[in-house]
This record gives sequence, C-alpha cells and structure tokens, in this order.
Amino acid sequence: MPRMLPKCLLSDIATCVVALVIVFQSRSLHGGTPPDPLWRNAVEVAATNSGWVPGLIVIRSEVFHKGEPVATHEMWQRSTLNPQGELVTKTIRVLEDGKDVTKQSEKETKSKRPEKNDTAMGAWKAGFNPFAREAQERIALKPTERARLIAGRDCVGYAFVLKQTNGAVAKGTAWLDKQTGIPAEIEEMQLDPLPEKHFKSMSLTTRYETTNGVWRVKALEMTGTVSVLFIKAGVKSITEFSEHWKKP
Repeated sequence: MPRMLPKCLLSDIATCVVALVIVFQSRSLHGGTPPDPLWRNAVEVAATNSGWVPGLIVIRSEVFHKGEPVATHEMWQRSTLNPQGELVTKTIRVLEDGKDVTKQSEKETKSKRPEKNDTAMGAWKAGFNPFAREAQERIALKPTERARLIAGRDCVGYAFVLKQTNGAVAKGTAWLDKQTGIPAEIEEMQLDPLPEKHFKSMSLTTRYETTNGVWRVKALEMTGTVSVLFIKAGVKSITEFSEHWKKP
C-alpha cells in the first residue's frame, strides 16, 4: 500500500474538520423563528453562546485498509485573534505514526500553492449548523420517539434536513435536553455533496458540553470511507476542543 495514501487522506480529514469548526463557531444573528418550543430554546442557546472559540483543537485520525490500521495522524492547533481582530488558527504540532513532523509540515504548507476549492468543499464550508438562526428558514424538523441519556441528561431526538441555498443538504438527528432544549449532540450527520472528492461516505457526530452555564462544542467524531489511486480505505477522526475563550 503506497505510503502517500495515508498522508494524503489524513491531510484531507484535518482540512475538513477545521472547516467544520469554523462553521460552528460563527455567529448567527438573523433568521426565522422555529415553531417547536424546545427547538426554539436550542437555537437561542446556540446564539447566546456563539462567541466562544476553542483555543486548543486536537485532531486524531486513523486510516484502515482491509480492516487493519495502516496510518495515524495527529494535529494540534491554537486559535487566537490577530491585530486586526480576525480569527487565526495556527498548527503547533503534527505527528505521523507517532513521529513529530511539525517542521516538515510547516515547510510543505508554505511551499504548497493555494488551490481553488472544488464545488463540494465550497458547499460544505458554507455551513451546516442546524441551530443557527439563519438556518431555520431552510430546515425541516421532525420530533422522533427516540430517547437517550446523554451525559446524565434525558434527551429527545429531532430528525432534521437542512438545505443550503446552493443546493447542498445535511441530514441527521439532533439530541436536546427534554427539559431545557440545550443541545447535547448531533448524531451521524450526513452531507451531500461530500466535502472532498476522495471521500465516498462520511458521518459526523458532534458532542456538546455545558460548563458553568456556558454551552460549547466538546468533540467531533468523523467516520467514513475514501478512495485514492484506486485504493479504498476506512477513516476515523476524533477532534477534541478545549481552552475556550470568548470572542469579542
């Protein structure tokens, strides 16, 4: 199995995860009013806490070929504001199969020519946050009869279909605290189109936490399949978010 396959795939995974993080920490100020009271509370919670940014993002990814692990990738990033008040994310550590390749990765990033995003990646970066206020005019909700205990809270599930103005679609199940409406999880969100041409399938599960009254993203898990150079492989990525700070 070519060594370039894992490196290529894991780089794509990291790029997609970072794009999703940017989408979920954006503010939402306009949009329709959800008719369901519990969902309306969820949208309000997301809007009230939208200014929190994860200061540390750790992405751990793995590639499987024929069911066997063949490569691992770990990337650490820090988020800060530049002098212009713009959000900047800097990679501070990169590991490949346990080996520190941070300096090599920095050189490759600087020498790499910027590429124009294809249609799928552009549509994906446009945003698939079902709790954003501006998304409420384009979302279809259906309360389910499913119930789960998540982090000690009784939660109810809402199936959703979110359509972007450019035709991209996201489907999944959002889990809300049945008493307060605070979002606990987005389960197995599917995207169409997929974010990158090598991906053949992808499932995203986002988990949230509430600490000292502040609601924020805790972790993002991605599983999927990819195909590069006629070789198919499975991928799994777990991203952890911590050291949150309030964006002005």
